[in-house]
Parts: sequence; structure tokens; C-alpha cells
Amino acid sequence: MRAVARYQQGFTLIELLVVIVIIASLAGMATLSLNNTDSRHWTGEVQRLGNLLNLVADRALIDKAHYGVVFEERSYQVVRYDSSTMKWQEIDFSAVPNANNARRFTAHEVPPNMRIEVLSQTDLPGSEQSSFGGKRSSSSSSGSRGKKDEKELLPQFAALSSGEVLPVEIGFFLLRDGDIDRGAIISYSTLNGMELEWQADDY
Repeated sequence: MRAVARYQQGFTLIELLVVIVIIASLAGMATLSLNNTDSRHWTGEVQRLGNLLNLVADRALIDKAHYGVVFEERSYQVVRYDSSTMKWQEIDFSAVPNANNARRFTAHEVPPNMRIEVLSQTDLPGSEQSSFGGKRSSSSSSGSRGKKDEKELLPQFAALSSGEVLPVEIGFFLLRDGDIDRGAIISYSTLNGMELEWQADDY
């Protein structure tokens, strides 16, 4: 009896469905992995900022000096109050590159899919003009001063040499497609210290 050739061309419907299911599963796993990576990075950034605020408060008490943190939408930096110039200034670690915690006190920029927002703050004592808060610069600054000096550094979070901190509430958000996907609220006060609240995914 002659054997009948069973060679078939093309794919069956079941084979196509199996391939589609496999591709969809791989795509879902890749998306989930990416989301988890973003979430882990965001969580790490939130914890980094919370730890930094504690570090700044401790440093102010140890050094008997006023320290602060200036927040922008996508960055923040630690500043120190200079009593000789009566201004808040960036901390220069160039002379002591191996100083403890020097890296943590340098300016830090957060990833583009994250955003920082100051939800509430306590104004610096006499922040418009005083021996502590300095004076907000105006557009009438002299031409010899650079653009960097046109806007004086005024921290939204300040830790005083007395151990007191000016209460602040910071929102740290993870963005997806330009919208807020997740959020965390960092609060700091003299009475309660640093408090971190992870917000529900209901934005």
C-alpha cells in the first residue's frame, strides 16, 4: 500500500492562536517588568529624599549651623546659611572631596518620569528681608552679577542650629504618560520628625 504524504502548508488556527497567546504573554510580562522597575526607582528616590532630610537636620544640630533644602520640580539641593553674607549658599565640598556624606549633600536631579511638589511650607523668619532669611533679589540686580545670583537660594525646608526644623510637606510623584501614577507625601516637623505616607493608586 502506498503511503500518503501528509505534508501540509501554512499553519492551523490552533497554532496561530498559541503563537498570539505567547506573544501577548511576553508583552504583558515586559510591561509589568518595566512598571516594576519604574516603581522601584521611584521608591528608592522617595526614601533617598526622606533620609536626606533626616541627615540635614542632624548635620544642623551637630555643626550648630542652619541648613536647608531647596526644591525644584525635578531636583533639590542642600544649602547652608552663611552668617557673614547673610545668605543661603550652596555647600562646596571641593576642598574636602572625601568628606563623610559629601555625595548625599550635592545637588540631585530626579528622573524625568518623577516630579517634586512643595505642598506646604513655613516661611523663613523674615524671608523678605532680615538678618536670617536674607532678601529676595529683584530684577534690578547689577549687571556684574550672573544669572545664578539673580535668584537667591531660599530653602523650603530649613533645619536650624537649635535643633528646630521649619515644618514642610513634600509631594513626590511617579508619572506615566504625563499624569500622576503614584504619589508619596514626606512631612517633617520638629515634633514628629520625618513622616512618610505612601498614597493609594487613585490619581
